[in-house]
Amino acid sequence: MQKLYFEFSPASLKGKKVLDATFRVTEPWAFQCDPRWVDLVRTNNISSATTWSSRPAELDLMVDRNVSAGRGSLCDPDAPDAPIEFNDNPDESNENLTSTVSNFAAGKISRLTLEIKAHDESDPSAWKRFKNDAVLAVNFVGVPATPTEVGLTNGIGYSCSTSSVDPAVVSSPNPMAQGRPRTAPGGESGASLRVRWRLEKYSGAAWALANADIDGPTSGYVGNLVKQSRALPTLQTGVLYRLKALTLSYYEGGTNQQNTGYTTPCYFKVDATAPQAPQVTVGSPYSECTTNDCVANGGPGQIATFTFKAAEGDTNVVGYEYSLTSGSTWVKAKKVCVPWITESVCAALPERRLEVIGWQGVITPHDGGTYRLTARARDNVDSGRAGAWRVMDFAVRDGSNPLGRWHFAESDGVAIDSSVAEGTTGHDATLGGGATRDDRGRRGELIRNAQGQLLDEPIVDKGLGLNGTTGYAATADTVLDTSSSFTVAAWMRVDANAASRTLTAFSQAPASASPFSQKYNPFGLSYAGGGGNTWSMSVMASDGVLHKASTTQATPRGVWSHVVGVHDAEAKKVSLYVNGVLQSTVDAGTPWKAAGPLQIGRGLWADAFTDYFSGSIDEAAAWQRALSAEEIADEARTLTSEKYAGVELVADWSADKGVGTMVADTTSGYGRSLALGGGASLNGESIVLDGVDDAATTAGSVIDDTGSFTVSALASLDATALAGKSVGYTGQVVGQRTADGSAWGFWYELTDKKTVLDEETLEEKTEPVGFWRFGRLDASGAFSAVASEEAAMVDGMVRLTGVFDANDQGGTISLYLGGVQNRDAQAFTAKAGSGDFAVGKGYTSSAWKHYLPGRVAEVRLWAGAMTGSDQVEEVVGD
Repeated sequence: MQKLYFEFSPASLKGKKVLDATFRVTEPWAFQCDPRWVDLVRTNNISSATTWSSRPAELDLMVDRNVSAGRGSLCDPDAPDAPIEFNDNPDESNENLTSTVSNFAAGKISRLTLEIKAHDESDPSAWKRFKNDAVLAVNFVGVPATPTEVGLTNGIGYSCSTSSVDPAVVSSPNPMAQGRPRTAPGGESGASLRVRWRLEKYSGAAWALANADIDGPTSGYVGNLVKQSRALPTLQTGVLYRLKALTLSYYEGGTNQQNTGYTTPCYFKVDATAPQAPQVTVGSPYSECTTNDCVANGGPGQIATFTFKAAEGDTNVVGYEYSLTSGSTWVKAKKVCVPWITESVCAALPERRLEVIGWQGVITPHDGGTYRLTARARDNVDSGRAGAWRVMDFAVRDGSNPLGRWHFAESDGVAIDSSVAEGTTGHDATLGGGATRDDRGRRGELIRNAQGQLLDEPIVDKGLGLNGTTGYAATADTVLDTSSSFTVAAWMRVDANAASRTLTAFSQAPASASPFSQKYNPFGLSYAGGGGNTWSMSVMASDGVLHKASTTQATPRGVWSHVVGVHDAEAKKVSLYVNGVLQSTVDAGTPWKAAGPLQIGRGLWADAFTDYFSGSIDEAAAWQRALSAEEIADEARTLTSEKYAGVELVADWSADKGVGTMVADTTSGYGRSLALGGGASLNGESIVLDGVDDAATTAGSVIDDTGSFTVSALASLDATALAGKSVGYTGQVVGQRTADGSAWGFWYELTDKKTVLDEETLEEKTEPVGFWRFGRLDASGAFSAVASEEAAMVDGMVRLTGVFDANDQGGTISLYLGGVQNRDAQAFTAKAGSGDFAVGKGYTSSAWKHYLPGRVAEVRLWAGAMTGSDQVEEVVGD
């Protein structure tokens, strides 16, 4: 019998729901021509083609066929090759090719390997030969995702008030609804979509349908994110309405469809007598976006001034309001007259008087990009009715480039200042005192270039390695005017064995002692290695007083952290940010100008260089302005292209490399090892855990738990052991503890049990039902975590990947099975880790608990948040 193995990639099935699957292979000839049973099975624990023959195969029957390919009684080898298809037989419940492929597409199975074998391998008549030309044909539908840009059309934009107590006002009784139907990532190709709007009205006591649902398009289908607009039927004045929408994804020629849930409702009222949408203009240097053009002007910190005027025909407008948050927060505009008119006189003048310039509002953009302004007028009816919304977009240029940016990615020589245009001179930094480059650069292994294109060969990023005694890098000339506003930033990693003293990462040496009798740094970005292991940004004022903004929470050694110091000379404030989050702001005093070279890795105190940094510094940058909080958060993301983030592999434990009771990390370069405890053992492929006291640990933290990170584990659950657990049981696959509980982890929660028929023994057995979670479990047993969409597979390897993005809306976590994201990202408050990082157990209520029965084949951690399913699939793999 020739056994054939076929392994398939989930990439083409991402974002798709499998409807049915067919496995097709050609049978060139058979030893016997009468039909014999042949099985198509899934092999659960095959992981390498080179070792298949030596591994015991755990087989799940997919489909069986009674075939001979019709060769005739002579069994002619010259007969034409015949294709054999394996399909689910609905009359046989144990045939599950389609459901298995569906689980594979959903990421519930990390690898799909199919094998063809004889049903009875002791029967030579069952032996057959197949070609190596197998094809897995899948009929699928794109998984729909909730539509985006749902609301009421307003100029080139749209409006949507999510507040029922402050609804948007529209003037027309037939407003235009809009929205873009979409699929989950990966399901875009070939999608057949519609958006369906539902309009409801409020009776004063309950919501009811206002009319039949409206589809866009009304016939046929559109592709992913194709904008749809439809006029709503004539609506009543003064009635509160709400509009919401869902995406429909069609298949089987439109006879079937899948749909999402509804979007958050947009609330509105029709009132033709209220003020019309006002006229809005934006002052120089900004300009309003048009349908075909949106030119970016100005920049972060450069004020945008808006002038509001009543629409033609409105005569009783008494004021205006504007918002950058779609009406969540309104700001009142200020009435402005010519300079010789006092404020009190101006307030009494009609808007259309020549002396009245208009009503104005100001916005200070904190970052580059497109901004959306919403404005409305109020009249003098009753307490002032709010009118129809006017929406306009304007674009802000990215902030000024840094004066210097150093990647330390060169193989040797000076560190090139990459902030300058090609052919111009920048502030290159020369390495001295034994400073080196190592292969542990913060951007990690670069697979794509700055344009997002795949590189021919991956590039391993480099960083600046400093020995803590003499090593540093310095420019030859002055970079910053320290008497003005400036910002300095870098990724830093303090060596675990660094000396217990101050370690300075950034400073600038003065050229002369003035205004002091000796030379001192005007600022220093430092780590208190001899104190609380906290970061600080200190500035020395012209009177010699040191002003320091510090963190209150320690940052562990041996981990990457993004640290930013901001000196705002106008406000006379100094601020410290760690991992994109503001830590503290203090008074800075009066600054002074230190016209000397920039120092990376050391400071200057009383004429002597000191406080040499011990560890790694990378992605250093300096700006001659105070960056905004939004810009600092973007800087901490460390994007290497528009859609990919730099992620550095800081731990890689593969159980097949383990020896005895240790699993060493021989890949990442950070050198931590996992120590097996309890009765945990290695079986050549995995760490085997009994769910009682087995675990593996290393001294934590492995990453900065308050900063962005990505973690992945390849794990399998022991169904028999879980069936013996009580409903409500939780086990931890991997995770980091804190002093009193869980910082984060992958968890399995047993939510139910069901009785099923064992396909092998035909006897009833108990099967556990539970879900994966990524996040934190508190002492009360409550999760702050995102859960898998479907019940977890048992007795089969599953790839779990979790992402914590510290700079996404204050912090979010995401869970991926394979490369498939499960549910939306969820808000998450970071908690600093301390104590052991553990595999197979969790720490809550000041004790180790939550022991997991199963196997863990691999654990990897990266500093940095991967940006989505494409990067997860590309970097993490299967």
